[in-house]
Amino acid sequence: MSKEKEFVTPLFVQADGINDCYKELLKGILEEGQIIVSRGLETKEIRPVTIILSNPRERFLMCPSRLIHPYFQIMESIWILGGRGDVDWISYYLSNMIKYSDGQREFHAPYGKRMRGWGHHRDTGLNMAGNGFEVDQFRSCYEYLKKDINTRHAIMSFWVPFFNQYGIETIDRPCNIGFHFLIRNRALDLTIFNRSNDIHFGLAGVNVVQFSVILETMAALLGVPVGNQIHMTNSLHYYTESDLTQKVLIAEYEFNPYEHIGYGHFQFEDDPPSLMDLDKDLRYFFEEEEEIRDSGSSSAIFGFTFLDDALDVAMSFYSYKEGNLDHAYYAIEKVQADDIFVTCSEFLARKITSSEKSREVEAMVRERFKNKLSAETINIILHYILTH
Repeated sequence: MSKEKEFVTPLFVQADGINDCYKELLKGILEEGQIIVSRGLETKEIRPVTIILSNPRERFLMCPSRLIHPYFQIMESIWILGGRGDVDWISYYLSNMIKYSDGQREFHAPYGKRMRGWGHHRDTGLNMAGNGFEVDQFRSCYEYLKKDINTRHAIMSFWVPFFNQYGIETIDRPCNIGFHFLIRNRALDLTIFNRSNDIHFGLAGVNVVQFSVILETMAALLGVPVGNQIHMTNSLHYYTESDLTQKVLIAEYEFNPYEHIGYGHFQFEDDPPSLMDLDKDLRYFFEEEEEIRDSGSSSAIFGFTFLDDALDVAMSFYSYKEGNLDHAYYAIEKVQADDIFVTCSEFLARKITSSEKSREVEAMVRERFKNKLSAETINIILHYILTH
C-alpha cells in the first residue's frame, strides 16, 4: 500500500503594509510550518505563500520587539535602483554585507546590476556584457508599459542560469528571482517571485522596502497610481536557532506607525519625469553622497523628493558613524517623510545615554508633530522612539 500523500500548507495574507501582517506571517510559520534543514541550518518553513500589500508605501517595519536598520534599507534601495553592485559603497551602511561578497569587490548577484545591466558579471569569464548582451530590464519594463497600458510583458529576471548554474561557487544567489509589473484597475502592481525568504531579515528586513521603492518609482515615471505589491514565495521561513520569532510574538505592546503618521510620496519636479531625468538624479545623488563621506557636507537639491530625503539620511548616518549624535538628529529633522523621520529617530535613540539627550529628542518630536497629531498620539510615537 502506498503512503498517503502529504499536502503542502499554503498561506495567503492580505494587508495594507508589512506592519499589519508581520506577526500573522510568523504565527503561520510557527503553527503550520515544518522543520527543514538546508546547508546545515535548521529552519521552520511554510510554502507556498502569497502576500498582498495593498498599500506598499507603508514600507517601514517598526516592531517594538526587534531592531531595524532604516539607513541601510533606504540606501540599499537607491543602490539597487541605480544599478550598482559594488561592495564598498553598500557595506559603508552595513559592514555585515561584506561576508556575502565571496571576497570580491562586487557581489555575484546584486539586484541592481541584474536589473539595470543584465548580462554583466564581476567575473570576466562569465561576463556577457562585452558581447553586447547587457540589458537594462528596468528600462525595458518601462517601455513596455508606456507603449501598452495592458501589457503582460513587463518582466525582469534576477536568476541567470549561466551565472547560477550548479558549478558556480558563491554564497550570493538571488532569493528573489523575478518581477512582473502589471497595470490593472488604473494602478501599477508589482509581483515578486521568490524562491526563498527569511521572514525577519529578508522579507520584512529589506525586501518590502527595496521593492516598494522600485514599484513607486516606476509608477511615478509612468504617471499612474501605486497599486499592490505581491510577494509569492516558495519558502517563507525563520531560523530556529534564533529567539527573534518568540520575542516578536510575545512583545508587550504593538506599534503600527501608519496608524498615526503618513508616508512620503515620491514626487518629481516634472510630473511625470523621464527615465533620463531619474538616472541623472541618481548619478548626482551618488556623487553628493561621496562628498558627504569626504567632507561631511552637501547642499544638493534633487528633482526627485525621495533622493532629497535620502541625502539627509546619508548626512545623518555620516554623523552617527562619526559619533556626533546631535548632528545626526539635526540632519534627520530635515527629512520630509514622517515615516523615515520616526524610524531613523528610533535607530539613533539606541545610542542615547543621558536623560538630557532624551529630553532634547522628545522636544524635537513634539515640535515636528505638534500641529499634526494629538498629544496622546505623540506620546505613543515617543514611547516607541525612546523606550524601544
